[in-house]
Amino acid sequence: MSRLTLSLLVLFGAISAVYFFPTSKTHSAVTMSYPTDPYVSLQYNMANTHDLYKLGYKTIMPYLEPEKTPLDDLDNFLGYCRAWASSIVGHHDSEEEVLFPFLNTKLDFSTEIEQHVHVAKGLTDIINYIDAAVVDHSKYAAAELKDMMVSLSGHLFEHLDEEVEDLAPEKLKVFTPEELTKAGKDLMVYIRAHSDKYVTLPYMRCHTPPELKEIWPPFPWIVKRLVVPWILAPKNAGYWKYAPYPVS
Repeated sequence: MSRLTLSLLVLFGAISAVYFFPTSKTHSAVTMSYPTDPYVSLQYNMANTHDLYKLGYKTIMPYLEPEKTPLDDLDNFLGYCRAWASSIVGHHDSEEEVLFPFLNTKLDFSTEIEQHVHVAKGLTDIINYIDAAVVDHSKYAAAELKDMMVSLSGHLFEHLDEEVEDLAPEKLKVFTPEELTKAGKDLMVYIRAHSDKYVTLPYMRCHTPPELKEIWPPFPWIVKRLVVPWILAPKNAGYWKYAPYPVS
């Protein structure tokens, strides 16, 4: 069987699975809908995005107990940890390049920018530690990575919570709906151009709770049901087995 034939069969199977075996929906997923009000959607998207990173942290920490660290699968576990950290870095880069300059035209987001500096230091240390441990497993110690994660958590969680509060709809009324809509589109353009799609999109999908998967992130169905699980996620499939939810 040629590679082209095999690829076509996989594509056909994936599309068939979408139509004949659709993802089951909970009652809440059926009744929920994506907010179209631009004064609401910016905070909604930010809150959901930040929840991905909180859940990733919560998922990683139990594995950093010495007796639970998967030493026989260390590269994949560390890859998952790095995906968590690099996803936050990419998220913050997009804010600093696009969102904060826009918001700062009428609001003051200097606190968030200062918080990014503290968070960036912790994430850089973690990523450098992981990279060194992947090259040489003898440099890995669960207790050391745990200490780094705990040290970061105060600055990280404070920032994640306060930024969402500062995007409350009533605070955004200084902007027009058109300005907010354009800022959201500009942010997505930057993210698509600069993110590692083989990491960012699978990470998002396997940390999105089932009740939100049908409506968030607001991607086309073909991206959620076909591109992410069948094309993007397989490249780092070993990472996502540590995630709390499937990539589909």
